[in-house]
Amino acid sequence: MSAQADELALAGVRGLSAGSVWDLDDAVVDLITLAHATGGRAVVEQTLTSRLRGVLEERWRSGWQPMDLHHLVRRSALHVRAEPETVTRVVELLGDLMAADLASYPRATVEQRWHDQLELVEASVWWPAADSCVTARVGRWGSEAIAYEVALRLEHVLRSLPAMQQLGARPGEATAQASSTPIDVDDKILARVRQLLAKAESTPYEAEAETFTAGAQALMARHSIDHAVLAASASSAGGGERPDGRRLWMETPYVREKVMLLGAVADANRSRSVWAKEDGYVTLLGFPHDLDAVETLYTSLLVQATRAMHAEGKRLDRRGGSRTRSFRQSFLAAFGARIGERLAEVTAAETAQAAEEMSAVGGRELVPVLQERTEAVESYVEELFPRVRHVSMSLGRDREGWDRGRRAADQASLQWGRAVGS
Repeated sequence: MSAQADELALAGVRGLSAGSVWDLDDAVVDLITLAHATGGRAVVEQTLTSRLRGVLEERWRSGWQPMDLHHLVRRSALHVRAEPETVTRVVELLGDLMAADLASYPRATVEQRWHDQLELVEASVWWPAADSCVTARVGRWGSEAIAYEVALRLEHVLRSLPAMQQLGARPGEATAQASSTPIDVDDKILARVRQLLAKAESTPYEAEAETFTAGAQALMARHSIDHAVLAASASSAGGGERPDGRRLWMETPYVREKVMLLGAVADANRSRSVWAKEDGYVTLLGFPHDLDAVETLYTSLLVQATRAMHAEGKRLDRRGGSRTRSFRQSFLAAFGARIGERLAEVTAAETAQAAEEMSAVGGRELVPVLQERTEAVESYVEELFPRVRHVSMSLGRDREGWDRGRRAADQASLQWGRAVGS
């Protein structure tokens, strides 16, 4: 019975791969027929679940993480002749599958980032332990046909995904040292950063927004410096940390300009960014606390830039045609370029002040510490992306959009609370 169910499931995947909805429908009908035989339903649903678990584990081994699969499965399912409701169900079953799989490992052997990503996609084990995720979905959706079709579609999508760069430990392979941070983290500083960025996002005044953002960058820069010194001390004592990586998926429109903004924020926080243009994501590489700063600040700046861009309204050319897209592309490119300059200024100022303070009290020289970390990040980039290419990107052709974007990023001083004219 199990071999027969497995054969039918495989036939369904082959039919879907060929783009034939009729073959998929036939496979689902065959599975339902088998399920209605004596004891057949449990066999079919367990077989489908086992096959899904097997291909999911293959994806873990090839570098994928929960958030990566969530984005790509949602995107890929749209190209397999599926209705929007079916796409939603495929994503829901994926969440169930990932939650069940990660729950099977001892907690200490799975890095916290995996559980954090599950929480972000709102995935959890919500069904009785005696059931499989496919069985649970049959009950929730009220249809064997729907659940079986969704399972076959999900397996097809998962099998079609290529390998990615491995970031961190795979499930079951994390160690106690890798899953815990020996360096103290001041949660009050991070809370203050979030407060400043929330104010920057909410104020209608660009000067205030820039001042709040600059203050947040100053705090994050100093926090990064303090952490670097502590990490260097831990390293000399036999501890320490290594560079890490994480992927950010870029949403349309204006992907190129968003990538530019992200790159500017990464550079200002001693991190690097690598854009997988065809796949639609950016890999951030750096030390964990710096990557936290990059993600937090980029998200806030994108909110601010988008708000300022939409406040400019639409644009028409001399013939009455729309040039709104080119205006906004140039606006965002200019915003990112100028913000990058200003964030770099803040980081340089904080670094110089910290170096002076450390020298005054006879502490460790700061420049070598930061240089070692920079070299470690560069080595990590080369390790993961030996064939990475450095390319220049267009900064936009709309002069007005460029001027407006630069002005939006240049309304305030990068010193705390001291506004100046642009």
